[in-house]
Amino acid sequence: MNFTQLRCFIKAVDNSSFTIAAESMNFTQPAVSKNIKDLENELDVTLINRGHHRISLTDAGRYFYKVARNVVNDMDSAAGYLRGQKNKIGGLLRIGSCNIPLEEELFPLALRLLHAIDHNLEVQFVNVLNNSISEVLNHHVDICLVSRDSIDVVKDIQFESLIKGKFMVACPKRSQLSKKSLVSISDLKEQKIFLFDPTNSLSFQTQNKLIASLDANHIQFVRDFFKMEIYVKAGWGYGVLPNFIQDIYTKDVKYVPLQYPPIPPYGIAYLKSAENDVDIAEINSVFKKAISSLFET
Repeated sequence: MNFTQLRCFIKAVDNSSFTIAAESMNFTQPAVSKNIKDLENELDVTLINRGHHRISLTDAGRYFYKVARNVVNDMDSAAGYLRGQKNKIGGLLRIGSCNIPLEEELFPLALRLLHAIDHNLEVQFVNVLNNSISEVLNHHVDICLVSRDSIDVVKDIQFESLIKGKFMVACPKRSQLSKKSLVSISDLKEQKIFLFDPTNSLSFQTQNKLIASLDANHIQFVRDFFKMEIYVKAGWGYGVLPNFIQDIYTKDVKYVPLQYPPIPPYGIAYLKSAENDVDIAEINSVFKKAISSLFET
């Protein structure tokens, strides 16, 4: 027994004709007749009384028609639902935000792509500057964009890389170091250096290794990117930060690569269990497309 047989049977009964049923299904009349006959043979019962000009149901046929109709309707409803879910991200996507320039450019691009896939998706942003990892672990956000080494020690968190990491030096416009194509650690000696406060999400383990290479007496910690940018623009010193936090569109600050080993990448952190609520694979794909689009322009 298969759904083609059931549909042929239902169509023939609904139209009281094998010929009309065949036309509506784009089948030949013999094909419809054969499917119904095969169904009767499998059930070992006659379902339809075949007359010269019309067909009618037997008692068994009347009973089986109701069952077959319900089965086909349920299957059509299930198939329709699954097709509708194919292009759905989920009901609600909660994104942890650290309030950095890249997010201001990246998030609108990603939201446009997400909306094209799922018009009904709701997106909420949660400020996680001081506790991004705990917000993920406590299920307060579905995804958060962070440096990989900030979550390396947490085995339950998954990570999808978006950008390869490296240190950049934020230089005041027309400063001595802004004229260089590459800044060395020795260039930063005796200079006022601004780094991110170790207690917030913009800090990470690799920065601690960098601190050991610099003169601690010339380091000042700041709470967020924008405070660092203010100090740099004012000419008070130089900022050292990952490439994924820099403002790629600013004209008042020159970002010069630091001669330093690569640092862990920047990407999407999430719990495996988040896949129960949203399509993480599709979200990762969308953010990768948004990143590519952003850095191509």
